[in-house]
Amino acid sequence: MKSVVVGDETFYPSKILCVGRNYVEHIRELGNEVPENMVVFNKPNSSIATELYSYLDEPLHYEAEICFLVRDKQLFAVGFGLDLTKRSYSRL
Repeated sequence: MKSVVVGDETFYPSKILCVGRNYVEHIRELGNEVPENMVVFNKPNSSIATELYSYLDEPLHYEAEICFLVRDKQLFAVGFGLDLTKRSYSRL
C-alpha cells in the first residue's frame, strides 16, 4: 500500500477523495461540458506514486493539487500534490 509521510509519521490512505470539474478554463481546455456542480470522485491508494514512466515527447498533462490529510475526522495536514496524467492513455 502506498504511503504519505507527515513529519515522522507514515500514513496509508485507504482512498483519495477528489473534487473535479471545478475550474472552468481547464474544463474548456479538455473540451468537456461545464457541469452545474463540481464533481466528487475517488481514486484508489495505488494512485499515489513517486515515479511516472513516459516516453520522449509523450504528452503529459499536469495539475497542481491542494491535498488534505484527514485523521480522526479532523484536518491533520495540508500538502501539495502534482497530478500527472497521460491523456492519450486515459481516453482508451
